[in-house]
Amino acid sequence: MKQLSYLLFLLAGLWLAGCDDSSDASLIPEIMPTEQGSDTYVMKGYESAGNGFNVYKPEAIGTPFYIKSKAFTGRNYAFAPVSGESLEGLTTVPAANAFSENAEVKPATCYWVRFNRYNYYQMGKLRVAYINGNEVGIEYVAADDVDVNNANVVNGNKADNLEVPALNTANQYIEYYASVSDEEGAEQVLNFSLEYIASKKHSAWVAFEFDPITSQDNVKRTNEWEQDDPNIDNSVEVTESMHKSDGYDKGHICASEDRVYSTSANKQTFYYSNISPQIGSFNQKYWAALEKQVQTWGRSTGNGVYDKLYVVKGGTTDRLLTNFTGVKKANDGLYPTTNAEGLTPGGLICPSYYYMALLSEKAGVYHAIAFFVPHSELLPDNPGKNEFMVYAVSIESLEYETGIDFFCNLPNEIEKKVEAVYNAEDWIW
Repeated sequence: MKQLSYLLFLLAGLWLAGCDDSSDASLIPEIMPTEQGSDTYVMKGYESAGNGFNVYKPEAIGTPFYIKSKAFTGRNYAFAPVSGESLEGLTTVPAANAFSENAEVKPATCYWVRFNRYNYYQMGKLRVAYINGNEVGIEYVAADDVDVNNANVVNGNKADNLEVPALNTANQYIEYYASVSDEEGAEQVLNFSLEYIASKKHSAWVAFEFDPITSQDNVKRTNEWEQDDPNIDNSVEVTESMHKSDGYDKGHICASEDRVYSTSANKQTFYYSNISPQIGSFNQKYWAALEKQVQTWGRSTGNGVYDKLYVVKGGTTDRLLTNFTGVKKANDGLYPTTNAEGLTPGGLICPSYYYMALLSEKAGVYHAIAFFVPHSELLPDNPGKNEFMVYAVSIESLEYETGIDFFCNLPNEIEKKVEAVYNAEDWIW
């Protein structure tokens, strides 16, 4: 009987061992911290995500990184492997060129971790304590943040107006100047600026400000279509024919009504570099109402509610409306459509989102808010504050969505503060 019991016990033990695919817990090394305040964690997905997968989210950052193809990776992350056995021993941040978007997971290796917040880097230190099958034991600790000097310089001159985002040198930066009034010899001011993506024949953004001069409402809409933009080469310039019979409105980015302080200022808004194909119901209803709200804020600089209002507007040039067929006819009697590449019948890119980034200034105090709005026929026709706030986001969130660094010419400490949050009650509706 004892022999039978022993045999059954032995067989049960072998069966249990065969059913346990994981390693013996006693064989998994304990992660011993090498710096006070660090966090330890077991990441899965080293051998294959199919065998188990998770992510690690540093508390100070709030965005996760993970393991893919035996490498650390994550959106807006970069990693720099360094020699060292402890996190405490990592005291000097490597040069920028030492970081890469992916870093091979290696045992007994330390890494500097960089998360790009556009106006500064959030830093961390990472150590691989062990690799055990599909699992990687890590130790992580937050490090001091690093400011990024994003002040713009163009041909030796600073593009330092607060409304101008950080420039992308792959694109063409253009400034448009106009007379402050229709009087002969009137002073010239910066009307708006934009960054033009020649390969896409579309602006990345258009930026301008409202102040007591540029907020004035002195002239009517000029409808000066079919102008040659003297700043853009004809080979990459959009023409009227590209907008003909396409089922879309010729949607202003800097609205005509945004620039009515002088005739020359308004005429410039009709350059095709400032135009984007927009669904008619979107352009004429929701977007127009949001623009009117912004114009109300901008006009209030004339009576001292704000000193200035800085505005950046645009459409997503890398996120397009693809394979789209609308159900509402445009003014030309056609339904709006796009192909699989997100192009209109005239070959123009059609953004899937439009955005606004706003910064108010009053006596040295700044507030910011952004709107990231789907390019859709389904938005409310008569929106107000509540409908606008559905698509309100922080500037930081909009930067994440667009890859554009807004208001980079602010002092870094102010920029960090105003871009991180937004509050509807900071604005007069």
